[in-house]
Amino acid sequence: MISIEKTAVIAAVTTLFASNAAFANETYICKHDTQVRQIQVVYASDSAKVPCEVTYDKGQGATSLWQAQNQEGYCEEQAAAFVEKQRGWGWDCTQQ
Repeated sequence: MISIEKTAVIAAVTTLFASNAAFANETYICKHDTQVRQIQVVYASDSAKVPCEVTYDKGQGATSLWQAQNQEGYCEEQAAAFVEKQRGWGWDCTQQ
């Protein structure tokens, strides 16, 4: 059972990322033939590395892949590993 405090934290983080206040500080564009994918590390604040979220967009709207509330570097590591997977599948990815 999720405690009320955990529910409140999850709701607050979700609200932060859903608002226009989120900042994408790392963006990778991956291309394969005519297809384009975007992988982003999104921060809730431009002055802190957490909370953060890694999003993946196939052109149909971004999907959240990973989130971190207090572990700095987690989102960046997950995004970099996912970019390497994309490259292994034949995608050409560049950091913007």
